[in-house]
Amino acid sequence: MINENRRLWKLILFTIPTFGIYNIVFWFQLTRDLNEMNREEKKLPNYIVVILLSILTLGIYRWVWFFYVADRIQTTGEEFGMRIKPGPGTTLFWYLFGTFIIIGPFLANFFVIHNMNKIAKEYNKNFKANTTVVSNE
Repeated sequence: MINENRRLWKLILFTIPTFGIYNIVFWFQLTRDLNEMNREEKKLPNYIVVILLSILTLGIYRWVWFFYVADRIQTTGEEFGMRIKPGPGTTLFWYLFGTFIIIGPFLANFFVIHNMNKIAKEYNKNFKANTTVVSNE
């Protein structure tokens, strides 16, 4: 089962007292779940790799990774027949340029989390429908 109850307020609230550890766990699990839903598709890199590459590129890789996450969410939603809005371009725009009005990154994270929850619900519904129980009788 894919987690379909991620919340932005939890991310913000728990990241502060854990000194960022919850943030790492949150995005690691989101990436893992997104890769699980796309078994045959191109996989997103593990979030630990994202952190290391972001350090090496002075944070630029995280922007690229964030775009790919939003794009993969949109692609997965389309595979389930869902329309995912806003798209990865708009989400990245809010993440980058919305920083100047402070709420932009929060809004971009909200879009990604909200859309991930939508496709996770659809995936879980389809997963349950396609799963058969085998008894040992």
